Amino acid sequence: MTTGLTLYDWTPDVRCYAVRLGLSLMGVAYDTQAADMDLPAFQRPAGLRPGERPPVLVAGDVRMTRPGTIMQFAARQPAVARAWLDPAHEWAILDWLDFGTMALDALAAARDLAFGTTLPVLPPMGALVAALRRMEDHMSARAMAGHEWFAAPAASIADVLPFVVFALSADLEVERDTCPALRRWAHRMRGLPGFVVMPGVPDYA
Repeated sequence: MTTGLTLYDWTPDVRCYAVRLGLSLMGVAYDTQAADMDLPAFQRPAGLRPGERPPVLVAGDVRMTRPGTIMQFAARQPAVARAWLDPAHEWAILDWLDFGTMALDALAAARDLAFGTTLPVLPPMGALVAALRRMEDHMSARAMAGHEWFAAPAASIADVLPFVVFALSADLEVERDTCPALRRWAHRMRGLPGFVVMPGVPDYA
């Protein structure tokens, strides 16, 4: 039995992990087509169009390739709890979702430089460090105001992409001891029903 949704997925890609995590947290079922982007194009799934790179979520005639767009699509499904895109906090959620998309792109670019070469290369970290600092400042202020999540009273799609950025920044030796608010928030994320791990996400994230 098919789900009506197909995710073209590449396991080690951080954007793909963000999509898998978000869909799992929201309880959205989907079929998977594995696409190893290290293989020649003719060995990849036929449904992956030329120039496309996972993640690609296909829903009928609609194809989505950006994690933020996929998060919005999933959160608007009738069976998904409204808290993931709480109407009362929608604009704050979407604002942090947009931030998370840009931060995730910075993380992906840094990892590609660090791990996509024959010899280890430490890429420029300015954009990633700045993103983490803004996230830490925000969550510190939220904690002082009595809030536990990025943009709403409960976990929302605003929390998904920043979690991946924070958790996987450890692979790039980014200093995170100065991020206590993010550590506490990440611990709460890991305790959510439906949380899934990816190789490279440390237990202390």
